[in-house]
Amino acid sequence: MVAVSERGNETGCKPCVKVLEPGWNTVRVLGVCSAMGPVLACPWGICIDRDGNVLVADWGEQHKVVLYPAQGVGWPIVTQGLSSPRGLALLPEGYLVVSDSMHHCIKIYQYK
Repeated sequence: MVAVSERGNETGCKPCVKVLEPGWNTVRVLGVCSAMGPVLACPWGICIDRDGNVLVADWGEQHKVVLYPAQGVGWPIVTQGLSSPRGLALLPEGYLVVSDSMHHCIKIYQYK
């Protein structure tokens, strides 16, 4: 699986994350419907864990990291301490790494 962010544009396209299967077909669109989890303001960093959960760094009014599970409704997992999250990575030891461009640092959180 591959995930790509679309930050939207002035022609009415909404910010979202599209999850693509190996044949490049879109299998999920995340962040556009509040019934499926938080609506994204400006998705930047994205990563997918081994269970197919999608994590998104959302840079907007509320800087946060959102987890969209492979099945079910998404929720924010980091809501404080970020000021311009841009990139995400998961380390094998169960840590989530977030680059915070406004604070000029990398922040590490326990993930699993």
